[in-house]
Amino acid sequence: MVAVSKSTGTTIVNAAFLQEVKDSNTELWRLLDSARELCRCRDCRRELAAQFVNCLGSLRDSVGLQFSLEETYGFVENGRPTVHFGVGSAASAKIQHRELYLQIHDICEQVEEAQYRGTIVRDLAIYFEAFEQFDDAFRAHEELESELIRCGLGVSRLEL
Repeated sequence: MVAVSKSTGTTIVNAAFLQEVKDSNTELWRLLDSARELCRCRDCRRELAAQFVNCLGSLRDSVGLQFSLEETYGFVENGRPTVHFGVGSAASAKIQHRELYLQIHDICEQVEEAQYRGTIVRDLAIYFEAFEQFDDAFRAHEELESELIRCGLGVSRLEL
């Protein structure tokens, strides 16, 4: 485990559990791949738009579950500081969970509203771009957590 000190206590990063949570949620990774594939189509048909809306709704739910599990099992709050490593990294990851969830939730709200109003096909490229921005931020977040896991397990990047 890696401990990260913060002003209200210490956050212990349980690297093994965090990795296990990531490995066990195959649905999240499948949904991300599906959304990425839909964005690559750049085809503005109503069927594609409906698939995209459904995929994002499922993705939002899966992201919420993933972040909840990560915070429950991968980040443990403890009142006693121990070994200090990467001060702010665990706290940053937890803040990113909230930001990323709100970002995907907002995109879902927009596409669902556009589908209801009948403007989804017209504006689909805008929603693809919004998802791609979320995806870039999500990938950066995953890299941060991967670094926390590597350090928590005592593994350098070169050993992987």
